[in-house]
Amino acid sequence: MDEKNQQGGTEAKEMDEKNQQGSTEAKEIDKKNLQDKTEVKETDERKQQSKPKAIESMEQAKQESYKATAQHRELEQYGDAEDREEEEALERERQRLREERKARRKQKEAAKKAAQRRRLFLLLLFLCVVFVVLFLFLRKGSPAQRGQEKTSNSVAERASIEAYYVEDKGSTKAEELEAYLENAGEYNASVNLHSLIYEEGKEEELKQALKEAKAELLLGEGSGKLEAFLEKFSVEEKIPYLSQSSKKLEPGNNHFVLEKSLEDQAVDLGFFAYSEAFRKMGILLQEGDEKGKTLAEQLSESFPEYGGTVEIRSYKGEEDFQAKLSELEEAGIDLLFLPSPGEQEKALLSEEKSYNVLLGKDWDQENFPGDLELPYPVYLYGRENKALPLVEKEEESSDSSGEEAQKSSDSSGEEAQSESRYDRDLLGILSKLRAEVKKKSLLQTLESMSYQGECGEYHFLPGQYCLKGQGQFYEFQGQEKRDLNP
Repeated sequence: MDEKNQQGGTEAKEMDEKNQQGSTEAKEIDKKNLQDKTEVKETDERKQQSKPKAIESMEQAKQESYKATAQHRELEQYGDAEDREEEEALERERQRLREERKARRKQKEAAKKAAQRRRLFLLLLFLCVVFVVLFLFLRKGSPAQRGQEKTSNSVAERASIEAYYVEDKGSTKAEELEAYLENAGEYNASVNLHSLIYEEGKEEELKQALKEAKAELLLGEGSGKLEAFLEKFSVEEKIPYLSQSSKKLEPGNNHFVLEKSLEDQAVDLGFFAYSEAFRKMGILLQEGDEKGKTLAEQLSESFPEYGGTVEIRSYKGEEDFQAKLSELEEAGIDLLFLPSPGEQEKALLSEEKSYNVLLGKDWDQENFPGDLELPYPVYLYGRENKALPLVEKEEESSDSSGEEAQKSSDSSGEEAQSESRYDRDLLGILSKLRAEVKKKSLLQTLESMSYQGECGEYHFLPGQYCLKGQGQFYEFQGQEKRDLNP
C-alpha cells in the first residue's frame, strides 16, 4: 500500500507538473497572441502613416501634370501671339508705306498747286508790265517806226530752233516726225528738223557735221553707242539733248528724258499689283532687253516691300519662251508682267490662262489692241500720266475739222499712225521753248521750264527723267478700255 501510495503521489506530482507545464504553455500562447495583436496594430499604424504620403505624392504628381499642361498651353498661346504680332507688324508696315506714299503725293500736289499759283501771279504781273509797256510804246514813235519794230520783233519771236534728229541706220523715226511736222500747224514754225545717220566708227565726221550746221538741240534715241555719243556731244557743246529713252538709270548732264524713271515705274507697278491682291508676280522678258531687265530688277526690290514676291525669267526664242513660261506657271504666279510687246507675247494674249496679265508702257499705243483678240481681261500700265488735268490746246480745237477731213481722205492711215502723244508733247515743248527763250541759251531756258503735256507734267532737270505724276492703269476687256484710276 505504501508503495501504491508512493506511486500515486508520484503520479500526482507528475500530473501537477504537467498541469504547470500546460499553464506555462498557455501563458506563452497568450503572449504570442498579444505579440501578434501588437504587430497587427503596428502594421495598421504604418499603413495609416503611409497612406497620406502616397496621397500627397499622387496629388503632387497631379499638380505637376497640371503645371506642365498649363505651361504647354501658355507656350502655344505665346506662339500664336508671336504669329499674330508678326502679321500685325507686317500690316502696320504696309499701312505705313501706303500713308508715306499718300503723304508724298499730297506734298507733290501741294507743291504743284503752289507753283501754279506762283506762275499765275507772275503771269498777271507780266501782263500788267506788258500792258504798261505797250501803252508807253504806242505813245512814242511814228506808225512807220512802230510797224518796223513789230516786224523785227515778230521775226525774232518766230526764229525756228535748229534741231537735229540723229538715229541709227535703218530707223524711220526722224522721217515719221518730219511727216507729222508738215501737218502740225504752228508747230511747223517752232523747229527746223534735220536728220542725220549715226554709224559706228564715223563719230568724228558726224560731230563735225553738227558743228558746221550749228545745231542748237539734239533729238534721238536708239543703240547705247548712239545715245552715249549724243550725251557726250551735248556736254562738249553745251546744248540740250532730248530723248524718250529710259534705258539707263542716270542720263547725262544735258540729257533730258521725256519719261518716268524706271525706279518710279517699278513703284507704280508694285503698288498696283499689291492693291489688286496679287502676291506672286512673274516677269518674262527677252534676252538683250536692257530696259526690261532693269525694270524687272527694280520691281524685284519694290514689290517685296509691299509683301509680294517676284520670279524673273529671260528667253531666247519661241521654244525657250514656252519653257520659261512653264517655269513661271509651275512657280505658282498669279500675275504675269510683260514689259515689251513681241510676237510670242501677243500670241499669249489670245490664250486664256489661270493667272492675270499686266502689260508695260510700251504696249500703250494708239492702235492697241488692234486686231488682237483678248478672251479675258488684261491690265495695262498706261503712258497717260495725270500729274495735272490735261490742257486742251487751242490749235487742236480750231483745226479739228480740217484734221478729221485730212485723216478721212488719207486711205493708208500712215499720218494718223505717226501721231503719238509723245510726238505732240515733244513739239509742244519745242514751241514753248522757242517762245520763252530770250537772251539765255536754249539749255538755260529749258532748265527753268516746265510743260503740261498730254502724257503728264514735265520738269526739266539736267540728267534726270522729266515726267512726273501718278501711275495710270487700265483694263482691256475685248476691245474696250476701262479706266482703273481714282
